[in-house]
Amino acid sequence: MRGPRTRFPLRLKLSVMAAALTVLPLMGVGLALININVREIRNRIKEFQIVVADDVGQAVRMSLHGAETALAAIGHHLTDADLPEGERLARALAAVGADPILDEVAVYDAEGAFIDGMREEGALPRTHPPVLAPALRPEAGVVAVGEAVMADQVRVPLAIRLVVNGRTTGFLTSLVSLADVQARVDRLASTHFPELPDPLMVVDQQRRILARGDRRAGPLLEPAPDSALVTGLDPAAMRAGLSVAEEYTGPDGRAMVGAAVRVQDHPWAVVVQQPREVVYGVVDTIRASVIGVIGLAALLAFAGALFVARRISNPLRELAAFAADLAARRFDRRVQVRTRDELALLGEAMSGAAADLQASEARIREELAIRNDLGRYLPGELVDKVVRREQDMGLGGRRTPVTVLFADVVGFTPLTEHLPPEKVVTVLNELFTILTEIIFRHGGTVDKFIGDCVMALWGAPRAQPDHATRALLAAEDMMRWLEIGNAGWQQRFGISLQLAIGVNTGEAVVGNIGSETRMEYTAIGDVVNVAARLEAIARPMQVLISETTRRAAGDRFEFVPLGARELSGRSEPVQLFEVRT
Repeated sequence: MRGPRTRFPLRLKLSVMAAALTVLPLMGVGLALININVREIRNRIKEFQIVVADDVGQAVRMSLHGAETALAAIGHHLTDADLPEGERLARALAAVGADPILDEVAVYDAEGAFIDGMREEGALPRTHPPVLAPALRPEAGVVAVGEAVMADQVRVPLAIRLVVNGRTTGFLTSLVSLADVQARVDRLASTHFPELPDPLMVVDQQRRILARGDRRAGPLLEPAPDSALVTGLDPAAMRAGLSVAEEYTGPDGRAMVGAAVRVQDHPWAVVVQQPREVVYGVVDTIRASVIGVIGLAALLAFAGALFVARRISNPLRELAAFAADLAARRFDRRVQVRTRDELALLGEAMSGAAADLQASEARIREELAIRNDLGRYLPGELVDKVVRREQDMGLGGRRTPVTVLFADVVGFTPLTEHLPPEKVVTVLNELFTILTEIIFRHGGTVDKFIGDCVMALWGAPRAQPDHATRALLAAEDMMRWLEIGNAGWQQRFGISLQLAIGVNTGEAVVGNIGSETRMEYTAIGDVVNVAARLEAIARPMQVLISETTRRAAGDRFEFVPLGARELSGRSEPVQLFEVRT
């Protein structure tokens, strides 16, 4: 039977909707222009911060350069061979008194020993170190700058070398005030960053604050607050040169925009930082306004397409609800769409698919029920073969090489005397659950549970060339896991378990054993009996194996030979080995 005709094709309806979507390119252009402007503003702000940092750096250089020049002039007076010694000293003292930067100068000899000090009238005397630090003994023509100290204010040690006829005769040092630098920082902070917390700082190579634009934020010469920007000011970077502008998170969790610029010729840096909401507040407002206007235009444009959209949305809602029914596996539902277009064809196809899924679901439920039931008794591979009708269900088996493992709880019966039966079952179930997972993880098959003992085998039903190795790896994992399990059982029940494990390798008959009405898939043979005997004589937390298992497992494990041992039911002794776990 022919389906409904498409009198109003879906593509026609979508074409009407596409007319409204012309507003989307306008939105894209508007947002692109906003982003371009935002990037431009961001670059301008970073450039501005770097310019401010350079301004402060220039103030630092000018202040220290003035002090260097003054020290050099004083040194020239003291080493002028054309003047008498008294005149040289008088001129040097006059230069100290007249210089607005230096208020005291110390003189050291060529070995760095203190000689005397010169200070301007009214200046407070300072105590000078008896020996000049090696870091303040510069090479000829070089000025040494030491670490800042707090005297009456922040001061920086400055030193020059005195040279006469190419020979070093001594050194001049002075504690140079950074008051001019602090004043410049104050002016820039109040002009460009009013009411902002700690917007401007000068830090040394130990990241201590030499000058700051917000005195309320803390004292000078304390470590600068940690942030991504300040943390990057390591001494190596400050010696090599530094100019960074980035966005980061401040120590109080606020988003910040900052820049750090190294002071030329000095291992210091100027840090400029502002909260992001202050810097980009106007930008965010503009962006929100533009987006709002574009959004309003989009709403107005789409309003004209509501009628057509309704003609599409109603059947789509029906189809969506039907799809939700299918997702919820309610395959008995059907949908009818009467739009006489492609949506009606889709509804008819979905109803047909639901009918097919309903029939398939019944088959799947039947197969899953069979799998779940069989999985309680048979290995997973056998279950798959039984469901696919590939497994021979007749009695009997085939001879195949296998490795058999018995793991038994040592002394479990006395432990159960102190526990209620419900807790005994809980402990056994938890133990067997983990042992089963370990056996499965190493490709083994759980043959059966015998009281507090589990029997597993490798090499059947699927052949495994390394079945002995897999069995010993599983035994090691069982012993390791038991330490973790005992911690929980000791805490919950006050007991600890110990396993004794026996492993043997050889040929066994593997298949369906029992009767036509009741059978089980298992292994029969001497290899099983020997494995059970080994488990019976194993000490707690010991893994005993036979000579055949040792040869099959190779050299991957550490074996301890225990000699020959006669086992019950066997005429010949068996060579035993212990596996070190």
